[in-house]
Amino acid sequence: MDNEKDLKMDCNGECEGCSGCDDMDNIITLKDEETGEEFEFAYIDKFDFNNKNYCVLLTMEDDPEMVIFEEIEGEDGEITIASLDEADEDPVYDYYDSLCDEYFDDEDESEE
Repeated sequence: MDNEKDLKMDCNGECEGCSGCDDMDNIITLKDEETGEEFEFAYIDKFDFNNKNYCVLLTMEDDPEMVIFEEIEGEDGEITIASLDEADEDPVYDYYDSLCDEYFDDEDESEE
């Protein structure tokens, strides 16, 4: 999936008109608009950073990999998912890592 441009989110009809799913077990299919190839992911999280919306997906492979895409809402309300620009990758992943660190730190404190 190195050269994909935009991928269309398909929640299999379960999330009509939504901008992301809160169901952590939700499996979505992304279709590469250029090649027509389809990929399945678990939609595991979403967050905002620098006035943009992002979704966190997990590949459905034996060795799963986390991938972050930008969510872009079109004029018709349809959500398109775009690969991150190379310049945005490190800041976006670093920000998400900090969110996870903060979440798990808060969770550890509440257990004490």
